[in-house]
Amino acid sequence: MVSPKEILVNIWYGDSTDISIREWVFDYIEQNENVPEEIFEIFDADSTSQEALLMKIVAISDSEFDSQCVQAEVMAAKLLLKVASDYLVGNVKPSDVCAVINNIDCGFLGAPRGLPDKIAYYQKWLGNLYHSCDWCDGGWTQSNAPHLKQDLQEQITVIQTWLEKS
Repeated sequence: MVSPKEILVNIWYGDSTDISIREWVFDYIEQNENVPEEIFEIFDADSTSQEALLMKIVAISDSEFDSQCVQAEVMAAKLLLKVASDYLVGNVKPSDVCAVINNIDCGFLGAPRGLPDKIAYYQKWLGNLYHSCDWCDGGWTQSNAPHLKQDLQEQITVIQTWLEKS
């Protein structure tokens, strides 16, 4: 079962919809005996409130978890691996994979990692994928964006290596 942290990472960097979050809530309630009352509030909440409620649930067990922590970065890398793999088999549109890449790129830029002043953190495991998505729009297809497929194939190995070291 997907954890509340993974749902948050998907909200921050992926493509969660209210429907998938509500489906997760049903599964969570079904599989857990001690269910925080905030879980039930998610059913009637809008997307902003859903995120806040999930963050409240996560904070109970891990007050250090946030959108730029190392644990969230590892989960975001795993999310990108899944989206990239889905793209390579034709289950995801270029615009969808590029949206995830953009969200991750923007979300972790400058994350607190103890670097010297005026040095912004950039996740090296993302490589040059941001540039692979330059000018991406709804008109892109796998056939007219072969560079994206090639770049994703190359970066998957880099991401997997980074995850093994994390």
